[in-house]
Amino acid sequence: LEQIVGDIEDEYDFDEIGDNIRLDQSGRYRVKATTEIEDFNAAFATHFSDEEVDTVGGLVIRQFGRLPKRGEAVVLEGLKIQVLRADSRRVHTLVVERVPVVSEVSGD
Repeated sequence: LEQIVGDIEDEYDFDEIGDNIRLDQSGRYRVKATTEIEDFNAAFATHFSDEEVDTVGGLVIRQFGRLPKRGEAVVLEGLKIQVLRADSRRVHTLVVERVPVVSEVSGD
């Protein structure tokens, strides 16, 4: 079946957080979209809820309200999450990097 439709990822393929979240040479993280929210929160000290979605890919799709395309990004809790790889059915890989928090200064 994988020869016809491509790689099929399941819970046995990537069961270690080290396989799901990897630091690349540029200092950004490559994250498999199948990474569970709980593991993502532990790795990035975020507080995303896993009540509505189970995975980071689901979180990104929920934020867009649709299946995002390669290159599209969203900023959540100080993290820029960009789609690195996706097809017509799902998101596969994301690039995550911290973005500087810009504070608004009132000039009264």
